[in-house]
Amino acid sequence: MPNHNETSGRRSFLKYALSGASTVGAPTFARDYHGELGVKPFINAIGPYSSLGGEEMWPEVIDAMDYAVQNKADMEDLHDAVGKRIAELLGCEYAAVTAGATSAIILGTAGCMSGLDKEILETLPHPPESTKTQVILQSSHKYLYDRALRVPGAELIFVDTEDDLIAAINEKTAMMFYVRKMDGQIPLERWIHIAKDHNIPTLCDAATTVPPIQYLLDTVKLGFDMICLSGGKGLRGPYSAGLLLGKKDLIDAAKANGSPNHRAVGRSMKVAPEEYLGMMVAVERSLEQNEAADMRDYMRITGYMAAEINALPGVTAEVLTADAQGMEPYVNVNWDQDIYKISKDEMKLNLRNGDPCIELRAMFLSFGELHITGHMLKPGEEKIIVRRVKEILKTSKGDKS
Repeated sequence: MPNHNETSGRRSFLKYALSGASTVGAPTFARDYHGELGVKPFINAIGPYSSLGGEEMWPEVIDAMDYAVQNKADMEDLHDAVGKRIAELLGCEYAAVTAGATSAIILGTAGCMSGLDKEILETLPHPPESTKTQVILQSSHKYLYDRALRVPGAELIFVDTEDDLIAAINEKTAMMFYVRKMDGQIPLERWIHIAKDHNIPTLCDAATTVPPIQYLLDTVKLGFDMICLSGGKGLRGPYSAGLLLGKKDLIDAAKANGSPNHRAVGRSMKVAPEEYLGMMVAVERSLEQNEAADMRDYMRITGYMAAEINALPGVTAEVLTADAQGMEPYVNVNWDQDIYKISKDEMKLNLRNGDPCIELRAMFLSFGELHITGHMLKPGEEKIIVRRVKEILKTSKGDKS
């Protein structure tokens, strides 16, 4: 595992210089593992996506993980102590470290279905007929990860209006699910209020809402019974870890459905002791981070790229900012198709297939636009991106200058 000095750097923006050369591949290590394996490096102009390995961990997280590798403890004792510490930091009742945010959804759902009933715990996803197995969510909250709710055997009930919701609640209702970044006809506050009125647990997917860390703290205060969070993105913890926050009885039931319980539906979702400590330190470190200073640097980097690309005639590059969730300014690039004979899809492929490889956000995620983000760039990589975009555009019109 890399040491502290080897990993400190990418976000050391005080050392950032626009005049710096590319640092692709830095820092150096004893072995170039990717090179040995033939794995192609890339410049990340997307963000901390799972398919690209998530965020880089805080150096303090790596120190904590190194400590856990060398200093063993009883897993249950460690997990409980870490859960209490994270809960104290975030202002919730209890917390569990999970094998990612999707794992947190699966275990949280399973816990609402089983409680601590051993018969149900050991038979999910095919529990006894009397088990509460229905999970209610708004139709507008259908998304890629709602399948995680089905893993422990839940039946999904979709509703649109408040009347639909009231009618859907019955003796089989195990949980009500809400996706923090999605809207619907039923406002968030009403969703929580109705759930409490009917004594139904709520689980909120807030997986990618950090940074800013304050958004997570605000979500905790809303009154959801459980909240799931990704560990390897905005919190910069272990990539394969996540968090489940909320009421202790529900978190205890969720943990009972996971590893190391041999007959549990989540037995395969192991969390290593180094990930327990790593997530705790990731939360501590994130609460200390000067996010306003980070945002200024992200804006400076994207501002530089936009200004350079705008220098081409017939090209427009503007810095846009996503909503408060994620703190992710990006450059939106457009060009006159009569001058530059290349589509945005072709530009993306040219950047991916070039040397170095530059990865941009998938077109379906950017609604057909060409987005270049800056917060995952190493010093100097913004210059490489600008140069390559200009080269490709000039070549598309036959201008080799």
